[in-house]
Amino acid sequence: MFKNFIKKIHIIHNIYIKHGFLVKKKSYAMDKEDLAILDHVKNYKSGFYVDVGCYHPIHRNNTFLLYKKNWRGINIDLSEYSIDLFNFLRPDDCNIVAAISNKKSKSNIYYQKKLSQLTTLSEEQSKKVFQGNIKIKEIETSTIDEILSKTKYANSTIDFLNIDIEGLDFEALSGLNFEKHDPKFICIEIHNFRTEDSKVYEFLKKKNYELVWSGVFSHLFKKL
Repeated sequence: MFKNFIKKIHIIHNIYIKHGFLVKKKSYAMDKEDLAILDHVKNYKSGFYVDVGCYHPIHRNNTFLLYKKNWRGINIDLSEYSIDLFNFLRPDDCNIVAAISNKKSKSNIYYQKKLSQLTTLSEEQSKKVFQGNIKIKEIETSTIDEILSKTKYANSTIDFLNIDIEGLDFEALSGLNFEKHDPKFICIEIHNFRTEDSKVYEFLKKKNYELVWSGVFSHLFKKL
């Protein structure tokens, strides 16, 4: 019981003090991605999102403004602590601890602390972004389809798909059944010098998407 009490104190501190939940903000995303998304879905009264690599329910989050506008969906992250935060603040969502790739398999997680945007399944990415000791543990990966199949959204089309998983974004994207879930909008990170030269851009272009907004790393695509 004491352990659960301390856990709840940490969650409350993280949300209300560290990240100022009570302070109203125009944007909660890293690069104002959420404002670009809202602009494109302004005629939607509600919708369904899937946020892969959700990290935090308000800090640097692309779906919190949608949540405030009565959208609901699925939040997925490697970190159990991240999902604890989502369960506390966004209980109407389906919040799941999982590692996403293009197939079900065993993989290593590379991380340094329990809550970090830099945690990754890519050893190469971890060597680029981490300084100091890197912790490693094994986990089973799933596809987005597999996660959806275990929820009430198993047969739902996706209004907005957000993917930010530090180096394996394309793998997560390519493992989705587009015919079944048919995302209307996709926000995904691309780190190529030229966006048009990336695997993500070519893949989505073939799926009949167009690029409608770009930030520093995040790019928003719309289904034509």
